[in-house]
Amino acid sequence: MELKEDLTTITIEGKSQRQQIDIIGSLLDLSFDQKRLDGLEYAFNLSKQINMKALAPELQTLLFYDLANGWSYYRKIKYHESQDSWLFQMEELTKEIFYLRKAIASSGFSRVEGWRQSQIYTNLGNSFSFMGRFVEAQEYFQQALRATPDFAMSIGNMANGLFYYGRALYDQVHSNLFLVYAYHHFIQALKNKKSLHPDAASGFQSMHDSLRIYISSNFPDEYMRDYPELDNYDMGDDEELNKYRLWCLSNTLFINPLNDLGPHRIACHDCLNLPTVTLPANRPPVCLNLFNQIKQEYATARYSYYTSASKGLIHFSDLDTPLVETMEMVRYSYYVEQLKIAFRLSYSILDKIAYLLNDYMGLNIELNKVSFRSLWYINKKRLQAPFEESKNWALRGLFWLSKDLYEKDSDFDTVLEPDAKEIAAIRNYIEHKGFKVVSDTPEFSDGFKEPDISYSISRSAFEQKTMKLLKLTRAAIMYSAIAISHEESVKEFDKTRSLPIGSATIPAYMRT
Repeated sequence: MELKEDLTTITIEGKSQRQQIDIIGSLLDLSFDQKRLDGLEYAFNLSKQINMKALAPELQTLLFYDLANGWSYYRKIKYHESQDSWLFQMEELTKEIFYLRKAIASSGFSRVEGWRQSQIYTNLGNSFSFMGRFVEAQEYFQQALRATPDFAMSIGNMANGLFYYGRALYDQVHSNLFLVYAYHHFIQALKNKKSLHPDAASGFQSMHDSLRIYISSNFPDEYMRDYPELDNYDMGDDEELNKYRLWCLSNTLFINPLNDLGPHRIACHDCLNLPTVTLPANRPPVCLNLFNQIKQEYATARYSYYTSASKGLIHFSDLDTPLVETMEMVRYSYYVEQLKIAFRLSYSILDKIAYLLNDYMGLNIELNKVSFRSLWYINKKRLQAPFEESKNWALRGLFWLSKDLYEKDSDFDTVLEPDAKEIAAIRNYIEHKGFKVVSDTPEFSDGFKEPDISYSISRSAFEQKTMKLLKLTRAAIMYSAIAISHEESVKEFDKTRSLPIGSATIPAYMRT
């Protein structure tokens, strides 16, 4: 579509819905090509003239996608080759993520073409990787490929994400495996160069060439020919244990970076611990004990979720507990309680991570005021000093992950996760009020009005939200370990007596 030379005089008046969306999208693209912030701002204002409620569902999805692109363009122009691109707080990135998630959550998302869905997932993966949420970014790239297998842009961007993810790891074996995987992903992406944007093709080729030199110089020839074999790990003869491990692998739930390369058997354990940490010699290793507790609680939450899925079985502990039928199809059982335990533990781990960082980084926040959402700020607005100039990618990821949580009566930056308020409400009701998990089949009580003291949710919806929270918590644990490894690498040691504490594991006899 041809647009006027003066980008700020374009109009959408009298145009059809489709034409209005096309004009907005084209204006945003052209403004980016010409590095015109005023053109982008004009397009944003034009978009406000569109009656969102009257738009067809698929056009709503496309408008959200265009607006996300616009804010991505704005960010890239504004911060081009600037140190400010490392800022923790960035309004443009907040809006970019918001509109991408709105696009995915919109009712029209399932109606747009598969390649468009892949574009949206890929863009969200790129944005997550940029902000430091590189663990979760890989899942978005995977979703992009489920929508359109062999989508070259998704494969190439996944490879790019794996490269930087691998470089952030402090285990050299893991790091090298990520680089080898990235190399072979670049090969796959470049097989279909015609479908790539020229700039993307050039970038992928450059990354491929650099990795080829590194891998050919440091690894056996077999690493050049194909992906490494990661499924020859012996998981033993315990059938029930193996079933559980395979379930964890398939859902990407191990605290192990290798699980993000795929459901490979080599990743069937929670191997990620804190690196060797140097602490004052006259103080107990609080951060190490907290991280141990966090990992153990996560493992328990994960297994509780797994056991909660025992459909159709009655646990013996329920047999002697008769309950009154209220005709609301409420599910009461040991297995439902296990699902609640998984939810509660997962949520509480996030605040424990806040206590861990408060201690390790010496933030000196009063203990009764520490929370994962508020950890980062002074007076809820200004960032704490250690975060203002930080170049810690994983720590920035934790900061942005905190924006997926909701706190009542807070005036923090915009919450990024559409479900955040509901997830916070669920936690409150589970802990303090009535919480009903009901059957997925229609209820008899359709005419009932739920009182404020109680909250109802279907079992399948509660399972979905709990799994989402488990994955969020897993990512937060991994970012914490990687962030601390970065801090250790740049730490300046003074004359204070200190003691390095390594990563020896607790013996089995102490795990009872």
